[in-house]
Amino acid sequence: MAKFVETKDFTPTKIKAELKNWTTETIIAALAEILGAENVGMVRTGTSTSQKNEIGAVIGTVEVNGAGAEVPVAVTINVAAKPYTDAPATAKRHYDAFDFAAARHAYNDYVADKKAKDVEKVQAKAAKIAKDEAKRKETAEG
Repeated sequence: MAKFVETKDFTPTKIKAELKNWTTETIIAALAEILGAENVGMVRTGTSTSQKNEIGAVIGTVEVNGAGAEVPVAVTINVAAKPYTDAPATAKRHYDAFDFAAARHAYNDYVADKKAKDVEKVQAKAAKIAKDEAKRKETAEG
C-alpha cells in the first residue's frame, strides 16, 4: 500500500494523480497478463464533445445471430482517485472525503436489497402462475 506525505509542493491533486496513474498501470499490467497485451490498453471514449481516457480490454468474442463471424466484446474501466480529506473552506467546490467503509457498506446493503426484491419477484410470479393454473383448471372443470 502506498504512503504519501502531503506538502506544499506535493498537493492533494498531485497525490491523487499519482495514485490514479499507479492504479491504471497496475490494472493494465494485470489484465495484459491474463488477456494478452494486444487486448488491453488506454482508449478514448465518450462523445465528440466529451472525451475521456479509460482502460479498455477485449474480454471475449460473440457470434452475433449465428452469422458465423465473431466480434470482440470490450469493457472499459474508469479509474478515479477519491478525495481523502474534506474540501478546505477556501475551495471553489465543496466535496467530502471518500469513506471507503461507508461506501462498501452501502454497496452491500444495495446488493442485499436487490436480492430480497428479486426473491419477492420470483415468489409473486410463482403465485400468479399457481393462481392462473387454478383458474384454468376451474374453468375446464366447470
